[in-house]
Amino acid sequence: MTRVRPTWPDLPASIRTAIEDRLGAKVTSWVSHDGGYSPGLASVLTTEHGPVFVKTAAPGQTEALRLHRKEAAKAASLPVGVPSPAFLWSLDVSDGDGVADAVRSDGGETAVGPDATAGPDAPADEQWAVLAFEPVDGRAVRTEPWDLDDVDLLARLALEIGEHPAPDGDVFHDSADHARPQAQLLADERPQGLATYDPWFVEHLDLVAQVAAPERRAEAFAGDRLVHADFRADNVLILGPDEQRRGVVVDWPHAARGAAFIDVVGMLPAMHALGGPAPSEVLERTPLPAGTDPEAVVTQVAVLAAYFVHGSLQEPPPGIPHLRQFQRVQAEASIAWLRELMRAG
Repeated sequence: MTRVRPTWPDLPASIRTAIEDRLGAKVTSWVSHDGGYSPGLASVLTTEHGPVFVKTAAPGQTEALRLHRKEAAKAASLPVGVPSPAFLWSLDVSDGDGVADAVRSDGGETAVGPDATAGPDAPADEQWAVLAFEPVDGRAVRTEPWDLDDVDLLARLALEIGEHPAPDGDVFHDSADHARPQAQLLADERPQGLATYDPWFVEHLDLVAQVAAPERRAEAFAGDRLVHADFRADNVLILGPDEQRRGVVVDWPHAARGAAFIDVVGMLPAMHALGGPAPSEVLERTPLPAGTDPEAVVTQVAVLAAYFVHGSLQEPPPGIPHLRQFQRVQAEASIAWLRELMRAG
């Protein structure tokens, strides 16, 4: 999916001023990072102090605003050593009202206040959200065709995230507690769009709902490991020459705590949907963590299939019109894998 994002001159003058005030210098050049699913600016801004990666969400971009503010809190709280660009600061800015408080992380010390505002009386949905990160000079994962060395790196990177314990506190919720009612909703409601999916899935929806039931999810996803929870190739940048390649992971608004295998399994439907190897091929090359329960994997794939099917049948969220089609292709890949796993079991 290709998205042409707004660039620095497209921002309102008051928002540019707020960002430059926070940077402490005038922006002299910018490079936009087009693509992705959020609608706002995502650019490397350069000042006399050097480059900074900045992304924004505007009033009216309801989902993007929500995710940016969640990411500000979570990125600032990531454990040391997690392969991610360093979070620098965030702002909530009222268009035309100037700047007040910044949420900032420097040198490992964080002061996170995701409700900090530029206008104390302005509702959050009427303010801009601005996030700043350390810029990363990396390349995208090679997907045309898929580079198997990059595939292996992705799998190892997902496992590496799961080696870190998730921070204590309320910023990172438990994956086991996250409501995923979509399988039961599909089984109960049988929306008309289901007819466009694999008949096997439709015929076995009651069984899928049982596999994805809350008690099964609670057992499958329980753990104290860090989970990115939206780990895909397009959220990874690869650094260094091929013989020394390493990856960094971006976009952390969904991060949680849970079982160490969740990110590896979660990335595989999107990979296969976009022309990459089948899940079983990836897991032959990079096995899941020792002790992973195969039934827990089946539960996660059932949850993913239902989540993507249900999501694909909804109206697109404001500002993210391509999301439903991406959910559709992931749903189809998840169903194919679920069918394989359930037949094997």
